[in-house]
Amino acid sequence: MTTPAQPARADGASPPMTPERWRAVDVILQAALACEPARRDAFVADACGEDGGLRREVESLLAAHDRADDGFLERPAAEALGALIAPPLAARLASALADRYTIEGELAQGGMATVYLARDLRHGRRVAIKVLRQELAAAVGAERFLEEIRVTASLQHPHILPLFDSGSADGLLWYVMPFVEGETLRARLAREGRLPASVAVPLVREMAEALDHAHRQGVVHRDVKPENVLLQGGHALVADFGIALALEHAGGERITRTGLTLGTPQYMAPEQAAGERALDARTDVYALGAVLHEMLVGEPPFVAPSRQAVLRRMMHEPPPSLAARRPDVAPFLDAAVRRALAKRPEDRFPSAAAFAASLAAPAAAEPVPGAAARAQAGPPQRRMVSARAAVYATFAALVVGLAGAWALARLPLAEPWTSDPPAVVRPAADVAAGWVPAVAGDAPLAVVDRAGRPQRAIAANRPWTPRFSPDGRRVAYGAFGAGRSTSDVWVTDLAAGTTQRLTDDDADSNDPQWSPDGATVVYSASAPGGKDLVVRQVGGGEAGAFAPRARTQYASDWLRDGSALLVTEEAGPNGRDVLVQPVDGSAARPYAATPAEETAARASPDGRWVAYTSDESGRAEVYLDSYPHPGRRVRVSSGGGVHPAWRGDGRELYYWQDGALVAVRLEAAAGGAPPAIGARTVLFRAQYHGGPNTMYDVSPDGERFVIVQQP
Repeated sequence: MTTPAQPARADGASPPMTPERWRAVDVILQAALACEPARRDAFVADACGEDGGLRREVESLLAAHDRADDGFLERPAAEALGALIAPPLAARLASALADRYTIEGELAQGGMATVYLARDLRHGRRVAIKVLRQELAAAVGAERFLEEIRVTASLQHPHILPLFDSGSADGLLWYVMPFVEGETLRARLAREGRLPASVAVPLVREMAEALDHAHRQGVVHRDVKPENVLLQGGHALVADFGIALALEHAGGERITRTGLTLGTPQYMAPEQAAGERALDARTDVYALGAVLHEMLVGEPPFVAPSRQAVLRRMMHEPPPSLAARRPDVAPFLDAAVRRALAKRPEDRFPSAAAFAASLAAPAAAEPVPGAAARAQAGPPQRRMVSARAAVYATFAALVVGLAGAWALARLPLAEPWTSDPPAVVRPAADVAAGWVPAVAGDAPLAVVDRAGRPQRAIAANRPWTPRFSPDGRRVAYGAFGAGRSTSDVWVTDLAAGTTQRLTDDDADSNDPQWSPDGATVVYSASAPGGKDLVVRQVGGGEAGAFAPRARTQYASDWLRDGSALLVTEEAGPNGRDVLVQPVDGSAARPYAATPAEETAARASPDGRWVAYTSDESGRAEVYLDSYPHPGRRVRVSSGGGVHPAWRGDGRELYYWQDGALVAVRLEAAAGGAPPAIGARTVLFRAQYHGGPNTMYDVSPDGERFVIVQQP
């Protein structure tokens, strides 16, 4: 950084020592102190430029530092020099951002930044603001740093801590992230020493998914370490994506002159330690392997008293074996970590996704993470009515070849889990522990908890669109009865373990939706023009037509006040629309009807908002809009998402992304504004069976999910 020269006074003295000038002195002084002594003079000369007075002041303070033995200049000049100095950092930040954020306190200090807790005044949410150390800010420069950091703001993934905002004010460089109520992985390791494999492996796989997503966007983290991993609800969030790269690109050699080395030696790959600039995904794979080693053993793979000694060991010694320290660790995990820690990049896993896949027990290996998202991100697919028949036919063909299908016909329609859960709902902790999946097809309809652990199987043949009753005790769904070539509607009482068949005909009845009082179900059934809505009392009675139309329609949700249904309707050969159908039988009105495909609409418990899926952007995403009059739409998902569902209190929304069920915190906003979108958390992964309607549901308390699983 070169500061503009200030005019010299006639008497040759330096300009007055104002608070602003002291800030300039402080920035250069701290940067100079961070330099190696042999480089300080050159750095000061470059930083002060033609301002001779500024240079004299900095050199005078450096000389005082060399003479002093109490290290008073190791503290910022603003702290060491008393009343002449600028206000403390927190006060400066609060003043600079007063119109946007309220600073509530300091959270932590690190090697590169200080973190503050703040409230986002515009969105009414708590956030964390990171402020770069002033010597770094001086070396980097605001414009270049902010230009580089914009790239990282585009990363959106359930296991990446997003970047909300960034800027420069009063000589400070800052960026804003969600405030996560949890702890860092470093804090947990400091408390527990080492973690069970059943805990460590799922966390690392989530981190690998986040890294793989970033790598596919061309971003390498370069500073993966426990300090940069936040833990929330048992899941991992990788933070500071691209910050190291932004600092390196923006600062270049100026950062080197401050004496700061980007990267932490215990987690640096050999090529990074050697100063190579062309780093790729395999550099982060090395760091992730080192993190997993520490999680399982209690310390990084290479430990030594000094940075240089760590790097020497890392460059010349082979990766240590986990088995020597943790005999209980499975051999395949030992082999995976050692491959990730290979000296040469070409000997490591080629991607973070490949590393994640290697961490699954060999008998329970899963598809490479991210494959589903890439498939979902392709051109929008238009699903005709005949596509449902194709899905059913494919499903049937698969089931015929499975021995488990014979057992399926002999099972009661509802029973607790008494053996291993089906292969298609696999909490990562079970995979890491070596759990072997059961035969696929044993229970295509399952009730699981928030961690994906099976609670109950419902042995339904080709199930479709399950829905919890308003009290959470029953599940309604479509399924094929014995000897039937079309679907009927069934209701299973989860507490009693009994099942009631509501329909018994050839009308291909499906897609049930409960009335708010739980006494009635509306479902779709075959009609001359496609499919109509039909209403029936759950306790018995005749079915009645419900606002017939000339096209195929599926009920998506019944508003809590009972006034209307949200309906997905086939809009010809090119897509689907969302309609509002009043229960009084009056004409339906469009809610989301565009050239894009809109499906799976679900109303918020208070009736003020509707969440639905649309591919308007070129891929399926989850949106939230006002009800009854749309026009305040916000996008909830990012990077793909389908099939939203609400918790009973409206404080949490769920959707599927990349084979994972994601929970999003929502906070009510004032003035009729849309709810503030909070942190996203992946609850579990499953082979979810998608369709035109939401093929899962959440209980009113948000503690259980009923899911249609892929065969």
